Amino acid sequence: MPAFVYLIPVVMLLGIGKIPGVIAVVIYAIPPVIRLTDLGIRLVDKEVLEAATAYGASPAQRLFGVQVPLAMPNIMAGINQTIMMALAMVVIASMIGVKGLGQPVLKSITNQYFTLGLLNGLAIVALAIIFDRVSQSYAKRTQAHLGGRE
Repeated sequence: MPAFVYLIPVVMLLGIGKIPGVIAVVIYAIPPVIRLTDLGIRLVDKEVLEAATAYGASPAQRLFGVQVPLAMPNIMAGINQTIMMALAMVVIASMIGVKGLGQPVLKSITNQYFTLGLLNGLAIVALAIIFDRVSQSYAKRTQAHLGGRE
């Protein structure tokens, strides 16, 4: 759905400012992590869950000891996508008065300073690339640790 769809109800209910912007960013960015966590937990092999049950694991032990570790690649992909969605929303959130990364881009666009807008946009892209690489390396390190390799 378009990002403005998330802004309209929040602005109507809470007005313009930082808090509505943060709420809109959170609402916009949270679905990927929820969807991918659910998918990862559902994709755990039934045989593995049966083996955990056969060893006497409680439902909580199966969830946190078996399903969540095996779903970790999908969960980390969801976290990565959430970070990217939040960074994509900061420029749009700056339209309702949120100070931050998107404000210089918005000012550049409204004043028609193409190069300044381009540089500020590239700064957001560089930040997105850094967050992407950091989250991917953390996911790989976590997987290696869970798999017994270090």
